[in-house]
Amino acid sequence: MLSNIRARALSLQFKSIRRFVILILSRIPRDLERAIIFGDALNHLLMISPLKYLFKFSIPPNIKATLYDLQFESPLISASFKDDVSSLLQWQLVGIGGITYKTVLKSPSEGNLRPRIQEVNYKGDYAILNSLGLPTKGVRKFIASLDNKKMTDFNRPIGISIGGNSPEEYFVVFKEIDDHLNSLDYKQFFYEINISCPNTDDGKCLSDDLNNLKELLLKFRSISSRVIVVKVSPDSSDNDIIKICNILAEISKTAINIGNSKYVKADEVGLSSKSFSKEGGGLSGKNLYDNTLRMVQLVSSKYDIPIIATGGISSYENVRELLDNGASLIGVATLLVTDPFQIPLINQKLSK
Repeated sequence: MLSNIRARALSLQFKSIRRFVILILSRIPRDLERAIIFGDALNHLLMISPLKYLFKFSIPPNIKATLYDLQFESPLISASFKDDVSSLLQWQLVGIGGITYKTVLKSPSEGNLRPRIQEVNYKGDYAILNSLGLPTKGVRKFIASLDNKKMTDFNRPIGISIGGNSPEEYFVVFKEIDDHLNSLDYKQFFYEINISCPNTDDGKCLSDDLNNLKELLLKFRSISSRVIVVKVSPDSSDNDIIKICNILAEISKTAINIGNSKYVKADEVGLSSKSFSKEGGGLSGKNLYDNTLRMVQLVSSKYDIPIIATGGISSYENVRELLDNGASLIGVATLLVTDPFQIPLINQKLSK
């Protein structure tokens, strides 16, 4: 098929250009973020030019997936780690079934000091370690940019990841966004509640206090009927996952996202204090896959709760196995930045 040939050719070109940019910009001093900033700028130029149509691939009509009243053209969705329109546009063009904006906080934040994101080798496989610290423009600026026709014209579900330094801040962010969404004509939005980042005042997150989590979810549900997804960490114990599922089973139109990046200390992956500003960060890459699959099997064997599987997915075989084991949707992150042209190839294989 011509579209597959085009996807493979673009995949090779993309990976070559990406590696060249990283070699030039991110080696001395070591800081992957310089290459990311350059890549985002280059992609922005592509997405406002006629060349963007090179990225456009049709999605087979027989691979649709649903999450309550939301319909996804493909079960592949973007994980919540980007909010720039050019990246989200590119991923929709290649065939992602839905997008998720990166976590929104109440107030603007620059995140942690650089360097805070690096390529690493973890147990023999390529991975990315980041300790960005949730940089955000804040909820007010996010809302102002939300009604974007470039995104909504695809008519695919749009997720909004919500965070906070306290349960009260989570609710403020949720309510401000929900009030704004109620004023829009476009209705295919859902929420992802990021409970797995240690970004609170006391160094804890919502997953450390499940009573607070339940109360907060009930408050969310009291003001909104939109789908609410709870995003958990791969570091969560099986017992904690079960407790969270027990909460979700009592609340309508909820789902669980398994999971997030895995916490790893920087020195475990060969990074010094000069090349990484924090003691550790969130690891993403292939090594997360086995645990993602195990957690999906755990939840699907006990609960009738929709599951989004995120973490380590890098191939059609991974996607097929997760869907066969009970996942409703598949969240991808590292694959989108290392080789987005795998998306149309996976979509085509899913259609057979």
